[in-house]
Amino acid sequence: MMRPSAMFSRQHPGRAEAGLSLVELLVGLAIGLVATLAISNLFSGFEARKRMIAGGSDAQSSGVLAMYYIQRDAQNAGYGLPLYNSSDPSPLLCPINTSINQGGVVINLSPVVIVDGGAGNDIVRIRYGNPASGGASLRATGTMTAPTLDGRLIGCQENDVVLFHQTPTNPNCSLGRLQKVNSDRTINTLSEINTPPTASPVSILNGADWVRFSCLGAWNQYEYTVNATMELTRTGGTSGTTPFPNSAAVPVASDIVALQAQYGITETIDPTATTATAAAYLNRVDRWVDATGDFGPTMALMDRNRIRAIRIAVIARDGNLQRNTVSQACNGAAAGVSRVCIWQADANPASVDLSGVPNWQRYRYRSFEATIPLRNIIWNRDAL
Repeated sequence: MMRPSAMFSRQHPGRAEAGLSLVELLVGLAIGLVATLAISNLFSGFEARKRMIAGGSDAQSSGVLAMYYIQRDAQNAGYGLPLYNSSDPSPLLCPINTSINQGGVVINLSPVVIVDGGAGNDIVRIRYGNPASGGASLRATGTMTAPTLDGRLIGCQENDVVLFHQTPTNPNCSLGRLQKVNSDRTINTLSEINTPPTASPVSILNGADWVRFSCLGAWNQYEYTVNATMELTRTGGTSGTTPFPNSAAVPVASDIVALQAQYGITETIDPTATTATAAAYLNRVDRWVDATGDFGPTMALMDRNRIRAIRIAVIARDGNLQRNTVSQACNGAAAGVSRVCIWQADANPASVDLSGVPNWQRYRYRSFEATIPLRNIIWNRDAL
């Protein structure tokens, strides 16, 4: 009998056992390597794109959140200050040093104060009350420590800050605290009365000019600043047991690297202007100024009363460190590199000093700006 191997050989003459050559193996490995590299690069590009989009989304969220908090408070700036009719001067004509000590911090009636940070970040302090009366006032007679009012304390609560405002020819003013209210809504006890040097508890009420009494509610300030860990923080007064400054600075937005602010002021009004023209001047911003010089810490009352708005710029950072330089100053000229600018509507947008941020040029940034009319100053139109 013929063996199977011999039968196979006879049926398939000339056929031998064969496999892949070395060259074929090398070619196949090369093709596989190229395909692997292409796929890896594709996924790497997708991942980089995803990080950029996610980082941009984080910066967008942080910037929007920061602006929301600041705008919400700034739109209330000055709330609680009484609004009198056109024949009575505004409480914003009170001496600029009219103030009260709130938990160790002396706070005056200025609705907004910007502290210029030089090359660093500015600080924005916003002040307003929360009276249920909305700033309604009553006429006061007698002495400041025990005044008689021509009505009941509707909307006033115990521990409210109160304003004595002498009008119209002698704008002496004082702040105090309504320590206790009687059951019939009359004053029981006033305390912490802060009297300017030009007035006394007796003369301010017994003079020829009548006096207004108003509850401002919890007259406190809310302070915004950027801390060392690049967080926008809000420190503020409350009507509870932790008034400013004992309340902690609460971070409200992360990856905030810059906070800048300016006052929007109206120029001096032409005394010969018509009433309509004067009103237009009162409600417009002629230029923007930093909180320096005439608008710095020693600001005069009439300069303070020229403020009609503030504008805020916040810069949020994308937290992803890039391999190369992706950002430059606003006046930079490098091609393909984003400029970091503020006041972008101005003829000459400004740069922001980010040198305190390590490797700042290897991060991407988004700038957010808002212009906020100070409506409670505008409504007190007789302040100029």
